[in-house]
Amino acid sequence: MISITEWQKIGVGITGFGIFFILFGTLLYFDSVLLAFGNLLFLTGLSFIIGLRKTFQFFFQRHKLKGTSFFLGGVVVVLLRWPLLGMFLETYGFFSLFKGFFPVAFGFLGNVCNIPFLGAHLAECELSEEPRETLQPAPHYNRQLDTAPAAPLISVPGTAPGSQGQLCNN
Repeated sequence: MISITEWQKIGVGITGFGIFFILFGTLLYFDSVLLAFGNLLFLTGLSFIIGLRKTFQFFFQRHKLKGTSFFLGGVVVVLLRWPLLGMFLETYGFFSLFKGFFPVAFGFLGNVCNIPFLGAHLAECELSEEPRETLQPAPHYNRQLDTAPAAPLISVPGTAPGSQGQLCNN
């Protein structure tokens, strides 16, 4: 079991308040004070959760400098009371920083939530080069006639009409 320190618990709370203020500032037509406060709380909470040294190591890796510059530049622009431009810069920086994490997170959500076809759609987005096994949709048997229909009853988005859709094996 993972032990969580008191500082990490405080960091989770501060990060939660930061996300709340960012969302609330966005809902109130990009209120610059709420957005700036949310940004500061989010970054402070993140440094409480993973530590100051690991926060700097995360943001200032060589391959993440572009995302870091856009994200932190957006924070500065919001602090200078240009909230719309700042939030666009922050959003681009956020997606640049966490682009390697999104396929993992969406794949996890697809497996945990067990939403039909979500896992198959998200598996196409993963950047792995290893070949995946494919499954054909199981035929739906009519219990009264005990026969299989000629065409599958499942329509998979992204496949040609009349063709059998392929699902990824997760």
